[in-house]
Amino acid sequence: MRPLAALAALTLATAAQAFPISYQGELGDNGAPANGLYDMTFQLTDSPTFGLLLDTDTIRGVSVVNGLFSVEVEFDDALFDGSERWIAVVVEGVSLSPRQHVTHAPYAIYSDRAREAGTVRVPLVLVGDSVVIEGYANASNGTGVRGVHLNGSGVEPGVEGQTNSGSSSAVGVLGEVLDTTAGSFSAGVRGNNHSTTGTGIGVYGSHAGSGWGVYGTTPDGRGVYGNSADGVGVRGFSTNNHGVTAATTSGVALIADHNDADTHVELGTDTYAVFATNIADEGEGTGIRGEGGDTGVHGHAPGEGFGAGLDRTGVLGTSGDFSSGAMHFYGVRGFGQAPPSGGGRFAYGVYGSAQAGSSSNTSYGVYGQETGVTGSFSYAGYFNGDVHITGTLSKSSGSFKIDHPLDPETKYLSHSFVESPEMLNIYTGVAVLDENGRAHVALPSYFEALNESFRYQLTPIGAPMRDLHIAAEVSDNAFAIAGGVPGAKVSWEVAGVRHDASAQHHAITVEEDKAPEHHGLYLDPEAFGLDASRGIHTRHTPNH
Repeated sequence: MRPLAALAALTLATAAQAFPISYQGELGDNGAPANGLYDMTFQLTDSPTFGLLLDTDTIRGVSVVNGLFSVEVEFDDALFDGSERWIAVVVEGVSLSPRQHVTHAPYAIYSDRAREAGTVRVPLVLVGDSVVIEGYANASNGTGVRGVHLNGSGVEPGVEGQTNSGSSSAVGVLGEVLDTTAGSFSAGVRGNNHSTTGTGIGVYGSHAGSGWGVYGTTPDGRGVYGNSADGVGVRGFSTNNHGVTAATTSGVALIADHNDADTHVELGTDTYAVFATNIADEGEGTGIRGEGGDTGVHGHAPGEGFGAGLDRTGVLGTSGDFSSGAMHFYGVRGFGQAPPSGGGRFAYGVYGSAQAGSSSNTSYGVYGQETGVTGSFSYAGYFNGDVHITGTLSKSSGSFKIDHPLDPETKYLSHSFVESPEMLNIYTGVAVLDENGRAHVALPSYFEALNESFRYQLTPIGAPMRDLHIAAEVSDNAFAIAGGVPGAKVSWEVAGVRHDASAQHHAITVEEDKAPEHHGLYLDPEAFGLDASRGIHTRHTPNH
């Protein structure tokens, strides 16, 4: 039988008379590892061979498994007065040799009383090949190693760790949480600054070269997390480079939350470069707000590849859903404001431009599409104000829609377009003349409420009618025809100039002088062989 040659000693207990020494050993039985329960006696002596027997501790029924055992031996603390000590081991009455030399570790039993007892001189320098000092705390609120700077001034640290190693992943101070199911806010290293002012730092990292001052990594979590109840969670600053840089191979590179405002931002996800939400209960939050001296928000999607199924969107805006309780929803909302002073400026609420690239392609500067349930108020585009088009306006149909002149509170009135210097409405029909060659033509009940300045045209059908004429002009929404052939047909047409409230409010000026600042400029300069610089409505192209 032989004990393990190495001896480890720790201060593990708080007993008044003795601090246990942890002893690990190895037993052999006829050349094989021993197994079973053994009675062991540990003797403290002052010599490696004979000498004085200073103290003994017998432990019965020590469990030995595959030759290995571990016990806690208790000797009188006073015997460790700095003199050399050895431990002799007796197993089942058999003395083992050689005796084990007691290293300096057991003297740490005085470390918690060193200031008062004066048994430890400072600075205490310990040198070893591996772990030099280990501290253990058995209690749930215990501390393994604690360093305190007691003086009220000075910059020396409470605990300092250094390494001279130039190897990769060398560490000056290492803190670990070993439990694989550690609780919330458990930390390998934690720094607290108890200052109640705005100065001081909880954890400070610096690097003398181009490396990282603070580096955080995790396989599936947050590499670096910052949280502030009333300040800045994470702030980065650089005088000549990036203030904050975040990168990831999967997941989210950077997450920012403002809990009081229910604001959440993810940077660098698998799907989005930036994903931002603000879902405050009041419904007044803004997902992304950008402010810039030149451009508030810039979206750019150059894209790669080619194919009919590929889409590229610089800025995409969506708003609302079928469960929302809001009244108004804006997919994209733009507002441009030119200052009141200094003429010749332009403001664009929304500016869209597109380039086809070739005559076989189609481009839309602004494209609007209504995809919901079709109704009387479903529009791909709606304009409240004057609209001007330079170029050709093409349409599949067109009409005006106004409040009905006879019943503006409950009805609408719609008419198809007629293009004329005046706002004309044209009404046509075919009348059959009576036995006297006359006809009474009834017009819509709203005719005179909508129109004035009537013009007439009569065309006989089948044969000429020399005396055909308007016998009575429009009155009570009707007019009369006479001088025709009895029983013959007459095609009639009546045109009226609109004089309803909307027409009068939005009356057009057929001919008008250009303002002095527009002299020499054109609505459509290209039609006159001039370039765009001669246009009244400038075709300014944003530089982004």
